Amino acid sequence: MNRSRLLSLFLSSAFALLAVQAAPAADKPKKVKYVPPEGFAGHKWGELRSSFDRLPNEPIGVGAAWMRALETQKDFTCVPVVAGPQITGAIGGCDFQATLLRLRTNFEGGGYYVLSEFTIDGQGFRFGEESDAVVLHPVIYQFCANWDQSIRKKVAPPNFDSLNKFCGVKFMFQSETREQLRKLPDDYLSNYDRMVEKLLAKFGRPEGFLRRGRVLIETLDGDSEDPADRKFSIWRWCPAKGTGLHTDCTASVVLSLDPSTGVGTVLYSTPLLWEFAYARENYGYKGDRLYRMLHARN
Repeated sequence: MNRSRLLSLFLSSAFALLAVQAAPAADKPKKVKYVPPEGFAGHKWGELRSSFDRLPNEPIGVGAAWMRALETQKDFTCVPVVAGPQITGAIGGCDFQATLLRLRTNFEGGGYYVLSEFTIDGQGFRFGEESDAVVLHPVIYQFCANWDQSIRKKVAPPNFDSLNKFCGVKFMFQSETREQLRKLPDDYLSNYDRMVEKLLAKFGRPEGFLRRGRVLIETLDGDSEDPADRKFSIWRWCPAKGTGLHTDCTASVVLSLDPSTGVGTVLYSTPLLWEFAYARENYGYKGDRLYRMLHARN
């Protein structure tokens, strides 16, 4: 084979290799910034329960909680002095008594919380294109009321209706169970997998997300007995920071799955719903499922 023929073959192979390597880069999805959902079905977060005319009168469930307000930080304003008792012990420091009077403590949350849930019989919809859509049903509307009382009384205030506000919505879907997945190929795309992809496209990457062949993080029901089993993350978009009391976004998004039943949940939740879950877990209801979905990392 002459040199010109060899050179021609070499260049053809090189360009083919470059084309193969460039293809994934061209297909790489663009980065999506998280934008909190503003509400659902034409209703904004914070709207009163009384403005939802399609919901039934009776809720499908009601929960209550109480908690003390959380201390978030202390700060003070220095009142300078030239002489006398000083905080720093140095000339030009802070007057102790005057500064003490200006000590400020900030608090968050606290008081009574009531969560009520409603659903419209038969309401549901398809999320995604027809060929790979996931059916979301039922749709559960959540309303939170919160008020402060120094004396713990199990009586709702007379203005309860003006406090009961739209604070979350829960979408349920059915995916394959762990037993069913054991009989299917490892690369089988479950409804849970489809839901992950759709939420990634809509909201971007959740906290701690790494794309792997398998997802090996926390689950609501703990680890499986068989190491070869698939494990399913609880993915959280804009989770709580700092004290862990609530999300700092107007609403967060959480995806979870119960592998034993295949029942999946997509939850839109406002800060008030996070506070309710925190109060339940830390003031009398250890192991609260909503808390585990929103807050828990272990």
